[in-house]
Parts: sequence; structure tokens; C-alpha cells
Amino acid sequence: MDISGLIKKRALWWAIGSLGAAGIAIALLALLLVFALLGLLVSASDSSSMEGIPMPKNPTFDIPAPLLPIYIKAENGNATWALLAAVHKVATDFGAKEAKRIDAIGGLGFPRPLWEAYKTDGDGDGKIDPENPFDAIFSLANYFRLTALDADEALEAWFLNANDAALVRAKEAEYAAILIIRRNWLWPVIGYTFISSPYGSRTDPVTGEPGAFHDGIDIPAPRGTPVAAIQSGTVALVSRSNSGYGHLVRLQHDGGIQSFYAHLSGIGVRQGQQVLRGEVIGWVGSTGKSTGPHLHFGMSQHGQSVDPLLYWPDYSEGR
Repeated sequence: MDISGLIKKRALWWAIGSLGAAGIAIALLALLLVFALLGLLVSASDSSSMEGIPMPKNPTFDIPAPLLPIYIKAENGNATWALLAAVHKVATDFGAKEAKRIDAIGGLGFPRPLWEAYKTDGDGDGKIDPENPFDAIFSLANYFRLTALDADEALEAWFLNANDAALVRAKEAEYAAILIIRRNWLWPVIGYTFISSPYGSRTDPVTGEPGAFHDGIDIPAPRGTPVAAIQSGTVALVSRSNSGYGHLVRLQHDGGIQSFYAHLSGIGVRQGQQVLRGEVIGWVGSTGKSTGPHLHFGMSQHGQSVDPLLYWPDYSEGR
């Protein structure tokens, strides 16, 4: 029999018994305070890793994540995605408020006479429903595409006043300034453009190894910032890991092009899923081999790693 072990156990129970109920409660409270302090330290270390990183000065990008890829897909030569989104922002705040026009139908506030004239089946399901966001957004795009009015006149006809039309134009410019699209490629972290580590040779920030190859670019952003698909495609790989790339999503696009998104805090897609450009595939984190919250973003073509900035040739930091 382990006498010393038994004595230690009994001593522990004697100590606990001597505390009494009040003493035990105080001890538990002390433990809770310790855990709370540890949580604060973790939070502080996470936020301190963002020190020195330029924060965007743009207003909050408030387009609901599920709607963004639909706006991008529905745009046409007469209506940008930003204009379509701005109309719904002013009309109903994306369904959060009552429509400005009393004859509006659907959550996004489509004027009934215009709906009857320009409605279309946005998602090809064989039904046209003003409550279906695909149908509502594609019908709005159809209105701008087919109306004989110019865009400003079309806005006034939609809202029946010039003030709301002016608000739409201001909001359209605001959205377009935040979200970067070049040659149909969407910047993956909306509102955050600073690159803390470029593609190519560098000193490894974790090991200190000189000349290490960095197969992507690092885009710092607060933990939980949405990460969007740069182009429509198929989810080729979903990997969850506590080392290396951490939580990772890899997308397959046309032309033998792949994009991958690493160190994610969470993943919002599954392997084999079809995704649209602008769809949220995960959230910025610091999983795996990482020194702070950021997106490690990489691309390849026909299996060969390439600098992602080749797809944004006129990229300008802090735009």
C-alpha cells in the first residue's frame, strides 16, 4: 500500500474539511478569478498582436454576408453590385426595417408595379418569389438593365423622391470603396488591405530561419473577421489542425487555379461544396503556426505556387 500517497490524500481532505462551507466558497471564487484573469491575458495578447497594424478608416461594411455573393453575381452593365446593395440598404436596411413605399412587397421592399414588370427567376428554381433574395436581387438588376430610364431616373422612379436616390448613390460609393474587385477577383478580407508579410523569401517569424519561402501573403485582421471566396469554385479541401496552416480551406477555380485560406478561427464550408465569389468560407484566426490573428492567403496555377498579387496588378495598400 502507498502509505505516503494515502497520507497526502487524507491531508488534502482534512484541509478542505477545515475550511468549512464558507472557506470552500472563497476558494472556488479565487479559482474563478484566476481563470478570468487568464482569459484577460489571452485577450490582451491577441489584441496586442494587432498593434502597429493600420486599421481601416472606412465605415462598417454592413451588407449581410449571405446577400453579398448574390449582389456580386447579379450585377450587369447598368447596375453594379454596390448599386444593387445600396438600393436595398436605403429601402429596408436589408429587411430590418419597414419599406419606404407602402406598395412594396417582399423583405427587400420591391415596389409592386415594378415587380410585376421586371420580376425574374434569380436562382432558376422555377418559381418567382419577392421573399426569395435571389429573385428580389436579380429582379432589381433586371429593372436597371431593361428600363428605358437612366440609372438616376430609375432610382427616383423606385423611391419616388430624389433624396433617397441621393442616399443610394452615396452608399454605393461607400460600398465600392471598401470591397476590392480586380479582373473579377475579390480581395479575401473585406476592409483590410494591409499586408504584413509578402510572398517570397523571408525570415521565418516563428523559428527565425532566414531565407524561408513564404507561399502566400499575410493580411492581418481582428479574430473573427469574415474571409470571402475570391472567385466562384469548389471546396477542394477542408482541414482542421493545430499546426502548420492551422484551419485551412482550399478552393478550386476554373483554369487550374486554386486559392487557399489558412490560420482560420472557424470554417464555414464543407469539402465538395460549390461556393460563389464573395461567399464567406471562414473567419480570420491564429490557428496553427501563427504569431497573431491574420489570414495567410495563397494561390497556385496548375500546381505551381504564384504570388497572389499577380491577380490584383494595381493593388494599392490601404486603398
